[in-house]
Amino acid sequence: MINGFADLTIAGTVHTVLSLAGIMTGAEQVLRKQRDQLHRRLGYVYVVSMLVADVAVLTVYRFSGGFNAFHAGALVNMACIGMAMRPMLTKPRPPKWKLTHYMWICWSYVGLLAAASTELLIRTQPIADKGTTIIVTIAASMSTALVGAVLIRRHRPKTI
Repeated sequence: MINGFADLTIAGTVHTVLSLAGIMTGAEQVLRKQRDQLHRRLGYVYVVSMLVADVAVLTVYRFSGGFNAFHAGALVNMACIGMAMRPMLTKPRPPKWKLTHYMWICWSYVGLLAAASTELLIRTQPIADKGTTIIVTIAASMSTALVGAVLIRRHRPKTI
């Protein structure tokens, strides 16, 4: 058993399962070229999974005993999702709505992957002290964000 996964709370389990669903549906969205009805349905699965996972993690304090970077990340992710969905739910859609949706939802996904990479490292690698944990956390998150930034820029839609 991977260290730390055996003792998840109910909220931690909900967060973990829905985050994994977000990773899988997000990957499908990124890899698919067609933006059709399936894209819309998978998008809603991603959005609902992430919002519920974010709310769930806001109730978990076993990692540090209080509000921490993961909680802040959940709040930022909820804001990204809100900003990504805003042009989708507005009629008529605003100018450059595709670019707005793309940028915000991509950063939501990059944030999810950054949190996942950090969580995986913390739970699977023996880390000696709190200072090292902070360095590993920052390095994993920043590396993921840097790769994400390059890919987001490379694949962004053409503006109208």
